[in-house]
Amino acid sequence: MAVPNRYSHFFYTNIGDVMEELPQKAKAVMGIYGAAATLAQSSVAFFGINRDDFIVILVALIVVGLVSSYVYIVLFFRHYRYYIDDGMIIIKKGALFKRRHLIYIDKISLVTIRETFVHRWFKLCTIWFNVQGSVIRLSFVPIEKSDKLQKILDSHH
Repeated sequence: MAVPNRYSHFFYTNIGDVMEELPQKAKAVMGIYGAAATLAQSSVAFFGINRDDFIVILVALIVVGLVSSYVYIVLFFRHYRYYIDDGMIIIKKGALFKRRHLIYIDKISLVTIRETFVHRWFKLCTIWFNVQGSVIRLSFVPIEKSDKLQKILDSHH
């Protein structure tokens, strides 16, 4: 006899467009936690784990998820840098795996500056560079620095 599962609503959520904004590694981490949560949920029915053990597993998964997410965010922001040097915009980022984008200023065809209401609270913006068919995003830029960047880009074109 299968144990009725009153906790299945904890594992299903609709986050829609938010997933498109997350980096690939964050999606992978969320997928791992989703798989672990599904395993915990199925263990109730298949392995006969009682309700109290299931709640302990669920709380442990949530704690591990929060701690690892915090560590990922700290590492990401510790290594997130951008600067202009020799006619290039250099973006360095990555929490576990480092990436570096080199954008030649004279190759930029379009610059889009986006501010959402959350950005405005923290006086930040996101800058999108269209460079020869690809789009590179520069996030968490203070608005006053975006104005300076716009003046530098205008002086090069």
